[in-house]
Amino acid sequence: MNRYLSLLLVALLFTGCAAIQKAERKNNEQLLAAAGFRVIPANTPERQQSLEALKPYTIHRTIRGDKVYYVYPDIKNTFAYIGDQAAYSRYQNLVVQQQMTDQNVMAAQMTAMPGMWGGWGYWGY
Repeated sequence: MNRYLSLLLVALLFTGCAAIQKAERKNNEQLLAAAGFRVIPANTPERQQSLEALKPYTIHRTIRGDKVYYVYPDIKNTFAYIGDQAAYSRYQNLVVQQQMTDQNVMAAQMTAMPGMWGGWGYWGY
């Protein structure tokens, strides 16, 4: 019985982790699109091969001629987000803004917890 319960808990843990990763990827892709990255499909054998050579869901810096590009491959959907230096800078700014917003929301939620933080802060009892 304990073994089945342990297996169930492990399965739930992996399912939860996968759901979090999927949500983070979706959020990241929304930020890339908002920053001006273009979606380029891997619709030729050369593009498909280039896409598969990159680590998925990670931003890669590449130089083509005298220009710098940033590539975010989505292996599952067979396309890549591609942006130049300006788009990457906008993306970085959006990430920082979102982190600040998330921290402000968390601080507001913690402040709003009655009896725990109050005006004096958390005393531990």
